Amino acid sequence: MLSVVVCGAASSAWAKKVPVMTIKIINNSNSGHNIYPVLTTGTAVQDKWLQAWFEVPKSELDKRPYPKLNAFRIYINPGEKKNGEWRGDGIAPGKSVTIKIPLLSQLVQDPNPKQTDQYADWWGGGRVEIFDAPAANHAPPAALIAAYTGANRADQKELCKQLADKCPIAGTPVPECIKGCDEPLTFFRDNAQFKNNEPILLTEYTLGAINQSKDPFELNDHNVDYDVSYVDTAYLPAVMVPWDNPQVGYVGSPLPIADFTAALGRFVKDYPGWPQFIDNQGNTILKLPSVLHVFGSDDPDLTPPPWKPIKKLIAQWHDCLPDSETSALCTKTRSIREMFQANYDNYVANYAELGCNTQEKPVELNEKLMIGHVYGWGPFNEHCPAEKNLLENTPGYKKNHHAPYQRIKDKFDDLHYMKNGKFNPYVVLIHGEKYVNAPNVYAYSVDDAVGNMQVDATGFMIEVGGTEGLPNPNPATPPIHISLGYSRKDAVRFTEYGVCTDPPNKKIDPDFPSFNISITSIGACPLTLLDNAQRHYIFEVTQEPPYVQFHGEDAHWTKESSKVIDCSSNTDKEAAKWCRDEESSSGIYAYSQQQIGGRGKLDNFVITKPAVQN
Repeated sequence: MLSVVVCGAASSAWAKKVPVMTIKIINNSNSGHNIYPVLTTGTAVQDKWLQAWFEVPKSELDKRPYPKLNAFRIYINPGEKKNGEWRGDGIAPGKSVTIKIPLLSQLVQDPNPKQTDQYADWWGGGRVEIFDAPAANHAPPAALIAAYTGANRADQKELCKQLADKCPIAGTPVPECIKGCDEPLTFFRDNAQFKNNEPILLTEYTLGAINQSKDPFELNDHNVDYDVSYVDTAYLPAVMVPWDNPQVGYVGSPLPIADFTAALGRFVKDYPGWPQFIDNQGNTILKLPSVLHVFGSDDPDLTPPPWKPIKKLIAQWHDCLPDSETSALCTKTRSIREMFQANYDNYVANYAELGCNTQEKPVELNEKLMIGHVYGWGPFNEHCPAEKNLLENTPGYKKNHHAPYQRIKDKFDDLHYMKNGKFNPYVVLIHGEKYVNAPNVYAYSVDDAVGNMQVDATGFMIEVGGTEGLPNPNPATPPIHISLGYSRKDAVRFTEYGVCTDPPNKKIDPDFPSFNISITSIGACPLTLLDNAQRHYIFEVTQEPPYVQFHGEDAHWTKESSKVIDCSSNTDKEAAKWCRDEESSSGIYAYSQQQIGGRGKLDNFVITKPAVQN
């Protein structure tokens, strides 16, 4: 295992210590593949993570935006040129790299909050993209070498000379910091992300969460959001789990690389003519675009059309437009199209009011554009702010209307989950047992599978080629939401909680007095609470869902809804009564309810009373 540290901002510059999270990347490939990870940050006109860190009042957000208009990139073990040949094993089979990554790195001596790239924000949205190559080559793939050396990235510039920080390990100034204690990492700045035609797997992350209801914004430095992304492309397998939270299982595909590649090959054989990518070296690679990607862009890096399976989908769409076509596929397709037509009509009618660029005209609607928006489940807001004209706000389709948005969304999901993949064969590639068979990843943009995770953690792990060595080698399951009775007006309030720990060891956020537990940890897992009067509470959830089903606000305590709660470990009589009091028909209870748009799936809840007030 290799451990490295990204140089963070010198903590001596501020009164508070810069928080750090952990990223661990494991190569469990048993098929002889080295992997070469590259971490790239996202961009933003206003950086909420920096605004939260620097405690910018809401009244000054526009004055202190801390823009990050370029991406910052870290190549992890990319190798080097020796005797005229590029050599390096990246992360070899059975090996791993652990990176300690700070919230930010200061890039200039005197930062200006109005100018871009004064800091590298490593937390506020990014991606880890993974190249691979046969281990026997002892060299990275040509595509990685071309990217790293700038052969196909003219705007990618070395960053180390711009850093004005000190290394937290050796205490030496940059660039000696990176060249010394961080030798396996090389840093760059770029104005663009990698294109889809690179032979890479995409994983995405956001470290920390921002509470925008606070003034100034508040940073939660124990929250991680991540996913293995197959929404646009499929190339390699990987799984992700949180760091320091064994409650949560994995998302992604645990297949060995060879098995994943074979699944892609079977799909191409079963759907001859499916497009593939041509990389920057001119090679056709077994990396497959999704239907969303094909319809949503005119990607010049795909193998040339005609693409027989895609032509078939387009013909099917047009065949469904006449009202005389009464199949379930066609009637649902027309219903969905009607909502998108209403969305387009609203876009055109209110173009200026939506804040769109009046120097440009609204895009003209044709069926190709319509198909792209439908398969991408994206509103018509070209030349407009991204948050405008959202589908759920389409006139005639808002909530509580006779034709609500959610009803149309359900039909959209139904079409994607048709067993024969007639509406979207790519979903069969990702979810189908014959191919990748990964139920807990997104196969399209609004897939209802367990794909994106947001959990309490201090980082995340990525493993390619299996699950060996993960703290929880089970697939992720929908969580059970533990909702605490809580009011700021109460004299006594819960302050800490613990999951499978006693005493409690985590602070309760007054704005979000709740936490999640995993179904995989049911049984022998005490849930503990502490209030500001130092009273201790304990209970266990003894059964997996489903629980008694209620509808929203109808949920309440009953003997049936409380029977899955074990209160026997409480030694404090008041805490035991708080947990279960049949005389007053109160205490902790559990229930399930149908997810909105969840295609029959359930949300599961455990509800407690407020803390004991005497």
